[in-house]
Formats: sequence, structure tokens, C-alpha cells
Amino acid sequence: MTPSMSLIGSAQKLPSLTSARSAGCSSRCHAILAKQRAPSRPDQLGHIVPLKTFSIPTTTATPHHHCRASSSRPTVRSLRSPRHVVTTHADQPAMLVSRVNAVFWLIWGLLFATSYFTSYDDPSSLFYNADRAYEQRFSRLRAAEADVFLSHVPPKPAPTTTPTPAADNNLLCIGIPSVNRTTESFLAYTLATLTDNLTPPERASIHIVVLLADRMPEKHFAYGAAWLETLADEILLYGTPPPTANTSTIYHTIPLNLHDGQPRGPGRVENMRLDHSALVEACRNRGARYFALVEDDIVASRAWFARLRKALPYVEQQAARTGRDWIYLRLFYSEIFMGWNSEEWLTYAETIVLVYVVVLLAFLETLRRRRRWAVWRKAGSGGGSGGGGVDVSRYTMAAALVFGLWMPALIVLYFLAGRLSVNRLNPLSAVFANGAGVREMPRYGCCAQGLVFPQRQLEGFQALLRDPPYHFAGDQILEGYADDKGLVKWALEPSVFQHVGLKESSDGPRRAEVWNFGFERLHSRSAGV
Repeated sequence: MTPSMSLIGSAQKLPSLTSARSAGCSSRCHAILAKQRAPSRPDQLGHIVPLKTFSIPTTTATPHHHCRASSSRPTVRSLRSPRHVVTTHADQPAMLVSRVNAVFWLIWGLLFATSYFTSYDDPSSLFYNADRAYEQRFSRLRAAEADVFLSHVPPKPAPTTTPTPAADNNLLCIGIPSVNRTTESFLAYTLATLTDNLTPPERASIHIVVLLADRMPEKHFAYGAAWLETLADEILLYGTPPPTANTSTIYHTIPLNLHDGQPRGPGRVENMRLDHSALVEACRNRGARYFALVEDDIVASRAWFARLRKALPYVEQQAARTGRDWIYLRLFYSEIFMGWNSEEWLTYAETIVLVYVVVLLAFLETLRRRRRWAVWRKAGSGGGSGGGGVDVSRYTMAAALVFGLWMPALIVLYFLAGRLSVNRLNPLSAVFANGAGVREMPRYGCCAQGLVFPQRQLEGFQALLRDPPYHFAGDQILEGYADDKGLVKWALEPSVFQHVGLKESSDGPRRAEVWNFGFERLHSRSAGV
């Protein structure tokens, strides 16, 4: 073979060699990429098993540009099985905050559900249900007990002449005005529920005066009734007594015109105020330590007198301690007017800001203490890097949740639940704190179904009722009178009276706007309430 033929043969073999090398490089590159993309492989039995983590070393030279282009990925790559996820230390704060957030929303949801089931009788609540709220549970029970009591009225106990600790003679004089209703009357229930659970000494300490306020008292349904003469201690009538009244010693007449001989007008408000003033005068003349103005359309709880006797010493002690006298103690108030009031929006806003400030200060104090503890821990470990520090990211996430999400959610739930509902559960309220079941009620107290006055306030109250003009009812002008003189207004909570004129009142049929929802909750308590 000649040299030229050898060169020609070599030249013919060169492309084939180059092609083989290129194919080999390309195969190796594709094999590497296939391994990188395939995290698992089948074993001998055909099962898929994960590949172990491995690293691919970098080659220093690439024979062909095609292999270089294919290996432009990072020089070292760690492959892990997708079934084995490693959690780093940086992920732990986020996981902890996430769990705490889940717990918070679980608790919030439980509170929301509790409000849904318990706030049905709160007019200021989103969950208010009027049909359930006006259900007469405890008042209907007390009315049934009154029926039984009236069917067998026990004889009136003889007045006690010697004071005893249980009786405290002449403690309370109760004045009850009554007029004929158009279809339904409640005077019998009022008297029965006031007296059916009193012990003889307790009953002897109370003087009950009933005013039959009709111009013709003999037309009143209760006139001459045996139960009235047994349950009342004194019955007042206007004008000349009917012949039948002469046979009883408890009927007494008083003049119809009570204001300096001026004739009485036909107005309803004027007659109501003058009727009340007649009862104030009768009890004032008797000299009882306290006077209770009670309407004839209420039922009382079983323990109304025990709770009143417990509350009166506390109220008197508070008056002596603070130097502020009191005008009355409510035995009843309407909860319809005790909800969220628009005129108090500034108070609500101030309270929310105060809560935010308190929580913020507590948050900052906690962060400060954690930083100090971290410094001490680092110093105790010899100053090494393993001493630890404060995880700022955790506190940042916590602050965002607390101030941006949790607190707004709790505030919204607070208002949705209703004012009455949250007050019932508030362990810091004055009712829970003083143990006497009484609290101040400076605003929104209504109405005159049950008010107790100290003897020293009766003169001013009597003049307030009798003096014209007669534009407003007595309980309405009493509020301004008390505010002008700086007198404190108290209330028993929950109410011990309920206004039962739900369907009928002296104005005719109507749905009651005077209602105490808490009174009806007493049906689920013990028999002594």
C-alpha cells in the first residue's frame, strides 16, 4: 500500500471515529440527565424503589459541544427522595404560629356557636330571636304557683309589736296602684307572688297598701274580694266610700284632688303621678324605713324579699363610704333599652384603644424579657455562638396575627354576642364583685314596675309627682331629678320582678316593650329563686 492510499484510508476512517466519539459522549450525557430526572427505579421484582441521594462530579473537559450544552446545570446536585422531606430550623416558627392560629380559630368558633345558642334573648345580639326571648318560662311558673296560693290563701299573720332580727318591724311599705283593665288583670298575681314565700316574721315587717284608683272604686274587679282583704294591709279609695266598705277596717278613703284643692284633670299621665303620690304619702306617714312603688302588673320571684334585704345594707354602706346618697333601688328594669347605644360610641372606641394598648404593652414586655433571658443564657454558656437568641421572625408573625387578625375577630364577636350576654358572663362585673347582686344603673333604667326609696327621699319624691306640669310620667322626671341632685341609682341584677302585661295593659292590647329577659332565665335555677 502506498502512502497516499494510507492517507486516503485514514481520512475515510476519521469521520466514523468522530461520529462514534460524539455518539458516546451524547449517550453518556443523556444517561446522566435521565438519572437526574428519574428519582426511582424498579427492582428485580418490579417494585418502584427510591434512589438514594448522590452527587455527580464535574468533568474537567467535554469532548464535544453537544455534551457541554447538555451539562450547563449546576456542577453538584443533591437528589432526595420526595418521600423524605427535611424540616429546617427556619421552618419551625412558622409551623408553631400556624398551629397556634388554628387553635385560636377553633376557640373562636366555639365562642361563636355558644353565642348563637345563648344570646337568643339579647336584643343587641346578632342572634336575637324574639319568639324565644318573650317566652314566659319562669313568669308562667310563678303565675301557676300564684293560682295555687290564691285557692287557699292563708290567714294574715298578726302584726309583731316587738322588733326581732328576722322581722325588723316597719322595714318596708309597699304601695300598689291599680285600675281596671279592659280584659285582663294581674293584681291578684302581683299580691300572691309578693307574699306566697314570705315567712310570718318577714310578712309582718311589710305593710302593703293598695290604691283602687278608679273614680268609682266599687266597679273595680278586686273591690270586696276576700283575697284582697287578706293579702293587703290597707286599701285606699277615692271619694266617698261605698256602703260595703264600711264593714271592713282596711278600706280608707282619700280626696281625689290632691294638689292644693285643684281639680284633677282627665289626663293619663297626671292621674298616674297623683295616684303614685297618694301612695308615697300613705307610706311616708307610716314611717317605714323604705318605700316600694310597685305596679299591679308584675310577678315576683320567690326570693325577691331576701335579695332586697341583702342589697339594702350594701347600698347604704356605699352611700356612707362615698358620701353620695341614693335615690332608688330597682327591683325591675327593662333590658330592651340596655343594648349597644349609638350615643356611647366614643366610650366603645376608647375601650377598644385601651385594650390594644394593654395588649401591646404586654407584648413588648414579653419580648424584652425574652431578650434579657437570651443574653443571660448566652453569657452562661461562655459566650459561644450556641447560647441562643430571640427569634424575631416568630414575634413578627405573632404580632401580625394578634393585632391584625385575632383582636379584631374577638372585638367583632364581642359586639355580635350582645351587651346583655357579655355582661352575664363577665366575672369582673360589679354584681359578681360585691356579692349582693346589685349594681349601679346610671342610665337607661326603665320603668316604674318596682322602685325602692329610702324614707329620707320621700318628701322630695312626693312633691316631684304632685307639682305640675304633667307632661312626663313620674319615673321619667325622676331620672333628671336624681341627676340634678347627684343621687345614685341602683338595681338588683337579675331583676326580681317581671312585667307580665305582655298582651294587655291599661292602654289596651299591645306587645310589651317593658320586659326583663334575665328574669325568665331563673326557671332553670334552684327552687329558692
